[in-house]
Amino acid sequence: MGLEEQVGKYMRGKQVIIVTSALDSEGYLQEIAGTLLEAVDGCLVIEQNQELAPTLVNPAHVTWIYEDASDDEYEDDEYEDV
Repeated sequence: MGLEEQVGKYMRGKQVIIVTSALDSEGYLQEIAGTLLEAVDGCLVIEQNQELAPTLVNPAHVTWIYEDASDDEYEDDEYEDV
């Protein structure tokens, strides 16, 4: 099973951060954050802003992808245990 199928199966509809192998002008890896809409036909479709068109990412340039867990979510979890 390819990257598109795995990502689509486990991360569709979730907030994700994609780290690409493309370097910016200063030599840093580029990150793309947003909601994963689809993972089909050799591309990952990421919604970064509802007012703009989605971003298409070629999986061949993905170094890694992970679910975005913001600090706000962690703070909420801490108070639920009390």
